Amino acid sequence: MSANPLTQNPKQRVLLVDDSRIVRTTIARLIRKSFDVKEEADGEAGWQALSSDSSIVVVFSDIQMPKLDGFALLERIRSSQDPRL
Repeated sequence: MSANPLTQNPKQRVLLVDDSRIVRTTIARLIRKSFDVKEEADGEAGWQALSSDSSIVVVFSDIQMPKLDGFALLERIRSSQDPRL
């Protein structure tokens, strides 16, 4: 007997931020059974996704990326006035 999809807990959303499509695909494939995965290719797009999507609970980020690197993304997260972040 299969479980009713309406009573199952929804998967938590994870944000993967990496300019390498291969890395994003590999990590997403490994965790997709347990998590809902959102992918972004640079730190700025990652910040926009994190700022606008309140369902994201974890961020995995590369260090060296175009537009906004991983350190700058982490600094934005840490300095945000949004208590969710």
